[in-house]
Amino acid sequence: MIPHGSDAVDGRGAAEILGISYKTWRNKGGGAAYGLAPLNPGRKTLLYDRTHVEAARDGQQPQAPPQGSDKHPADLLDEQDAAAELSVKYATIRHDRAAGRLPGWTDVCGVAHIKRATLDRVIAARPGQGVGGGRPRKPR
Repeated sequence: MIPHGSDAVDGRGAAEILGISYKTWRNKGGGAAYGLAPLNPGRKTLLYDRTHVEAARDGQQPQAPPQGSDKHPADLLDEQDAAAELSVKYATIRHDRAAGRLPGWTDVCGVAHIKRATLDRVIAARPGQGVGGGRPRKPR
């Protein structure tokens, strides 16, 4: 999840801000070598907060993000975050996105994200259980 108001950069962007090559970034161990915590730990493409990377470049200690369960409508959720938010499997989100049933995705450093408010609005507009779909009845 990318909290609202944060500007995310990937490893290449962080290396550029720090003034080193991406290969050096990778050889040193990425963000951990500079004391950077990713916004999305455990993901394939790690994203970092730009202000934290700039603070590390300037030799300052980045301020800790605010703790709590603050769910802002402008938060950006990736596919795994959206699946956890809706209590469905990751494959369901990927399938719905590919089929066009879950529109409104934006690309942030090569990773698809959706705003929490957009996700809530799309899910609320879906019909409930038992509405349409299914196999048609046999004529008697």
